[in-house]
Amino acid sequence: MIKGQAPGTILQFMFIRNRLKRIVKKSSTFIEVGSGNGFLSNLLLKQGYIGTGVDLNSSACENNLSLNQNFIDQKKYFILNADFNSQSENNFDFLICAMVIEHINDTELKVFLDKAKRSIKPNGRLIFLVPSNMHAWGIEDVIAGHVKRYSFSEIQIMALNNELNVEFKCGLNYPISNWLLKLSNRIVNKNERYLITKSEHERTVYTGNRNIKFKTVFPKYFNVILNEIVLYPFYLLQLINYKNEKSLIMYFELSLKSKS
Repeated sequence: MIKGQAPGTILQFMFIRNRLKRIVKKSSTFIEVGSGNGFLSNLLLKQGYIGTGVDLNSSACENNLSLNQNFIDQKKYFILNADFNSQSENNFDFLICAMVIEHINDTELKVFLDKAKRSIKPNGRLIFLVPSNMHAWGIEDVIAGHVKRYSFSEIQIMALNNELNVEFKCGLNYPISNWLLKLSNRIVNKNERYLITKSEHERTVYTGNRNIKFKTVFPKYFNVILNEIVLYPFYLLQLINYKNEKSLIMYFELSLKSKS
């Protein structure tokens, strides 16, 4: 059971777990770009996938190592504290990237996607989670060094410009994250506003390991409410509202265009 994470993260993980069961087989290989503390990789590893996590934040990689040591010992998971663009290419079944590409501009995105395309098998998929709905732009986007929030139409344009197919796209976390947005921004403003003086790169690296009470980390007694069972009604609402442009998170899958 997924528990102890922020409500929105739990809903995202529930969706990803159930979605991947439908599109990729167990023992498939993955690379997670921007693996952070390793929570998403942990979810995938528990589902039987074999993978690699890449992140720029060294402290996040250390936390990832601690969390996923068992899978590392079994040689089912590897961690790289490095820039994804500098790594050698492998034929993974899928690449997954959560809350990363919103940090880079269009030129950098093209370089990233070219690298990503060379990292998966011809029938593989590129899977992304990004913040969406520019009307929700706020202090957290500034602190995190975001360049933009995405929209459904921008995903189509991105795919077209980079010779990719959009296999699937949907909004996530509506309406619970929208309800909690003002509270979230207050917590960020109180705890992380000092980061505004840092460079965009420094803020981007920092986001790999954020430890903000009641935002990214919660006392254990919160597990009573922060779990799949309690949040299941919101999971259903999330599915019902998958086309809602007001969603604060977007999930989408891209595939390689076939060469004819």
